[in-house]
Amino acid sequence: MKLQRYNGNFTQCIAQAAKAEQKIATAKQGMQDRIAQGAGSDPCSKGAWFSENFNVVKGRILAAREDYNPLIQYAQTAVDAHRASNEFYLTEDILLNKKPASQILARIAEQDAKVPVSKKRVFDMGKAETHDIPTDSFADDKGIVFLAQNKKLAKDYGLFLKNKAGISEVTFYLPALSKQDYSRGFWLCRLDGDYWSGFDGYDRSFNNYDGSLFGVVGGEADDARKISKASTLDEKVMGALKQKKAFEYNGTLYVPIRDKTLS
Repeated sequence: MKLQRYNGNFTQCIAQAAKAEQKIATAKQGMQDRIAQGAGSDPCSKGAWFSENFNVVKGRILAAREDYNPLIQYAQTAVDAHRASNEFYLTEDILLNKKPASQILARIAEQDAKVPVSKKRVFDMGKAETHDIPTDSFADDKGIVFLAQNKKLAKDYGLFLKNKAGISEVTFYLPALSKQDYSRGFWLCRLDGDYWSGFDGYDRSFNNYDGSLFGVVGGEADDARKISKASTLDEKVMGALKQKKAFEYNGTLYVPIRDKTLS
């Protein structure tokens, strides 16, 4: 797995990743990349948005994976709201699967209530608040386990911060509860500076032109795209042969001929 960084506001970053036919990196992939690259590397020297987000729905915090993150589909709307210092409110016209996003988030959270935290699509964190976590206790924090998608990586990332960057504690920032439903992004902070690798689940800076996210180079999505292209090519070649038409393949022109000796 290789991650490629894109810079700009949230809409610009998503557009760049989409143009490269890359999926937005998850927090899990971001943690893995930081461990692999090392504390002094680019992934650690600057923060980034990842595909998860945090929503306030019916007075509860619901953490969501990419498929249920309304900010991705409505990126420009979110950028405009943040530019005006407003929230991205989950009004009735903000949809997921053609239904109000708030309803879908609440429903999926309920369906996943008994699913292990690391496997949940939407995680109901209840009325959780911003809190500090020792880096040697990441595996005990359900929010971090949700983002890491397993306890082992949560533990490994915490020990990486402790042993390689000298960070003994980080803050997990969460959005404030409200009577109005709204969404905030997720930003994994850099290793140095004011936030010391904090988990920023209340990010409201999508309009920031100094923003950043990673696209995933290769992987399952890229393999599927290659297979799809190969299948399309096979169909075109077979179609040309059946119609006895010339076709080009890898820069070579093939012209079907008729052999009168064959019957």
